[in-house]
Order: sequence, then C-alpha cells, then structure tokens
Amino acid sequence: MIKSLNLKILMIFILALTVGFALSVPVTAYLFRDVVDRSVRDAYAARAGMIADVYPRLAADERGPYLERLSGDQGASLWVYDRSGLRHAYGRTEEPLLTDEDIRLVLDGAEVVKRASFWPLPTSLYMGFPVRTAEGTLALVIRPERSDAVRLMAGVTAVFILTALLIGSFKFILFTRIVIKPLKALTAATRKVAKGDYNLSLQTKSKDELGILTKQFRQMTEEISQVEKMRQEFVSNVSHEIQTPLASISGYVSILQSGGLSEEEQLRCLDIIRQESMRLSRLSENMLRLAAIDSSHFRFHPSTVRLDRQLRRVVVTAEPQWAAKRLNIHLDLPRTEIRGDEDLLNQVWLNILGNSIKFTPEGGEIFIELKAGDGGIGVVFRDTGIGIGEEDLRRVFERFYKADKSRNRDAGGSGLGLAIVRRVVELHQGTVEIGSTPGEGTVVTVMLPAV
Repeated sequence: MIKSLNLKILMIFILALTVGFALSVPVTAYLFRDVVDRSVRDAYAARAGMIADVYPRLAADERGPYLERLSGDQGASLWVYDRSGLRHAYGRTEEPLLTDEDIRLVLDGAEVVKRASFWPLPTSLYMGFPVRTAEGTLALVIRPERSDAVRLMAGVTAVFILTALLIGSFKFILFTRIVIKPLKALTAATRKVAKGDYNLSLQTKSKDELGILTKQFRQMTEEISQVEKMRQEFVSNVSHEIQTPLASISGYVSILQSGGLSEEEQLRCLDIIRQESMRLSRLSENMLRLAAIDSSHFRFHPSTVRLDRQLRRVVVTAEPQWAAKRLNIHLDLPRTEIRGDEDLLNQVWLNILGNSIKFTPEGGEIFIELKAGDGGIGVVFRDTGIGIGEEDLRRVFERFYKADKSRNRDAGGSGLGLAIVRRVVELHQGTVEIGSTPGEGTVVTVMLPAV
C-alpha cells in the first residue's frame, strides 16, 4: 500500500495521462478514419492507374516479374483476377477480403474498397481496380502492407506520449511539493498538539483550501490552548476553594477534640464549622448548577414571567441580609412581562442582589429599576458599595475569579455567582454589563428581550 500522499498523487496523475492517451487513440482514429482512407485510396488509385497503363503493354512473360517487383517496391500485396478467378498473387498469399461479387463488380469496371478493421491504417484496406488489356478486363486488388508515413506517425506519437509523460510527471512532482509542504507542516503541528504543545508557528499566505485549513487549524489550536488553560485554572480554583474550608473544618475539629475549651469557645468553633460546611455546600451547588446549564441536555422552560413581581419577591427573600446591615432598598418596578425560565431568572436576581448586599457598607443604598428600551427590558441594580477596580472589572464573569479575594471569602463567596448570571442571561438571548467606580458603587444592567 502506498503511504506517501505525494506518490499517490503522482500515480493518479500518470494513470490519468495514460488513460487519457489510451482513450484518445480510438477517438482520434474514429475522427480521422475517413481522412486516412481517402489519402490511401487516392495514392493507390494513382498507382493502379499507372499499372493499368503499363501492364497491357508488357509481354506476357514480363507482367509477372513487373508486378512482383512493384509489390516489393511499394510494400503492397497484389492479386490479379480474371473472369475465371485468381490468376496471380504477389506479396501476401491469403485470400483478400473482397468477395466474388466484389471481384465481379471490379471486372465490370467499378472500383471497390473494403475495410478489414476499425483502425484507420492502410493495411486495413482492400482496394479493387479494373485493368483493361487486349485479352479482356482484369481485376487488380491491392492491399498496402506498410506505409512509411504511418510508421513515422506512430513513432512520433510514441515519442510525444513518452515525452509528455516525463515532462508532465516532473512538473507534477514540483507542483505537488508546493501542495504537500503545508500538509506536512500541518501533520507535524497535529502531532505537537496531540502531545499538549500548543506553541505552533504555522504560517501561510495561501488563500486556497489549504490556506483556509491551516488558518482554521491555528485558530482551533489557540482555542484549545485557552480551554486547556481554563481547565487548569478551574481545577486549581476548585481545589483551592474546597481545600480552604476543609482545612478550616479540620483545624477547628482538632481544637474541639483537644478539650479544655469553655462553652462559648466551643460554640464559636461549631459556628465556624457550620459556616464552612455551608460554604462547601454552596460551592458544590453552584458548580452543579453551572454544569447543568452548560450541558447540551439542559432543559430550558420558558413561560410568561411578571418581572416586577419576581424582583419584589427576591427583595423580600433577601430581607434578613439587607436588614441586618440597615441598607435602604429603593424599587422602581412598573408592571413588566417577559418570556423566560422563572427559576433560572430567580437565580440571576438573587446573585446580583446578594453581591450588592455583601459589598455595600452598613446604611448604604441599593436601587432596583425596570426600564424599557431598544426592543428589550432592562433590569438595573445600582448600589453605593465599595465598587470594582478597572482591572478586575474585565474578569468578574470568569469562573472562580474574585476581585477582592479576602473580602469575598469573608462574605462566603465562591466566584461562581456572576458566571451563573452571564450564562443564564445568554440562555435568554440577553446581555449583562457591569459598570463600577471604586469607592462609589456598582451598576449591573441586564437586558432581556421583550415579549
């Protein structure tokens, strides 16, 4: 089996040329058959005329040697018939293709031509010419045995075919190297990617299919590299998020086991263990929720949602948190209906409101508004919290990213809330944007399609 693509293409090229030349022979023969026949007939008609002029003048004993010599000189087989049948044969000894009826027609003064095969060669023709002598009309049958012109044509054709094959193959090898070179580079690149090396230097100026393939492979590799980095970061973040509360739980359990603690200290340790356990529970819950939303089998259940009512219920649900910090909640919620998954949207509002409550100091303000515009419905959460820095603002939607890790951990966050928010909003064909000024507050705007 041929494994080299270069050799395969070359073999296909040579096979195509060979088949093409092989098919061109019968096609050419068919197209030029009449031309060749006419040329041979005209040539031998002239010769037959010469024989018809000379033959009657010769003595009886001179006619045989004359035709014998003529047969050898002109490369033809000759047969002479009279009314009683064959008189003389010169050259080939087999019977000619002409029938008795054909011979009779020639003896009556007609010219008869018969073809022995499809191929337009002189040797395939049998030509009968009348020759008038003093003894009566004879039938002269001529079949060319060889033709210098045909041999020369055959030789030239053979040389042409061989030269075309050699030159064509040489050029094809050069041209295929241009095609095969980027394919070899692409093959080497796939091996590197398979080994986990995404640092590729694939460069191409070609705009054909190979150029497009190389460009798309490079883009695919870059995306895979980003996915791999995200995977590594995800594993690292998950490990860190799980390890920290586990270490805290383990430490406080050890303290409790050591004994000698007052009841107040024991309750404090148990409270910390409870908080860290709840934190682990929220982390696993959020991870499962994100995995479910990202799954191709996730079921999306849209229905008509009264958005103003839902937001009010969310505020009431979170009352223990914002009341504990003496925050002022301002609502501007006109009657609004949208199409969406009510449970998923509830998670969005809880996450956004939860962040506002966490990062707004005591006595601060939180504003929740519904606005219509640009063919959609805008839900705006605005607070007077600590704000987010410009560098962190670009990454707040990344999974496990925390703008203020120490403050976020104290608040019990896992860095997954806003990732869930963006994914759910995208499922609803909407957008979410965050604007913030450190020390002044944050504004989160969610745009959803109107009903």
